[in-house]
Amino acid sequence: MIAMKEETKVLKAEAERGRQLYRSSLIDQSEAKKMINPYLDAVNEKAIEIAKKYSMKPRKVQFHSFVR
Repeated sequence: MIAMKEETKVLKAEAERGRQLYRSSLIDQSEAKKMINPYLDAVNEKAIEIAKKYSMKPRKVQFHSFVR
């Protein structure tokens, strides 16, 4: 298991909270994106880094996939 940095844990917790609120219809999509996008940016950056290491195409996470 890969150890997560403290900053990433905080971003993930905020993203999970945003997803829960969005799925409960307590916030709209634009508010949810503000909460979730910093985490997705960090995850996608790491995906690009790992893909380059192994000469592969990165598998990025999109907003709609995350909130499903």
